[in-house]
Amino acid sequence: LCLPNIAPPRQNIAEIFLAMPPNKQLEFKVAGERAAREINKLLSGTKVKLKKIIDLIKKWLALLPGINRFFLDQEAKIKADKILEIRREQE
Repeated sequence: LCLPNIAPPRQNIAEIFLAMPPNKQLEFKVAGERAAREINKLLSGTKVKLKKIIDLIKKWLALLPGINRFFLDQEAKIKADKILEIRREQE
């Protein structure tokens, strides 16, 4: 399962990522891969912990420069909901 590639219309995560210095891009990529592995572990359990998934996504997105807290909270919730939707479709 991969993290869904969804970005809000007002702020494109890909554009922010590409504007970051290469060392920060690598840090963001590694953190995203780590978060994806942890989310996959959580999804393989019998009880999905939505709050933990949202926290992992928020921690990852917080590495983007200039992201405000409201956007962070909203985007993490959207991505977590999308992940759970994908999981339900695969069952």
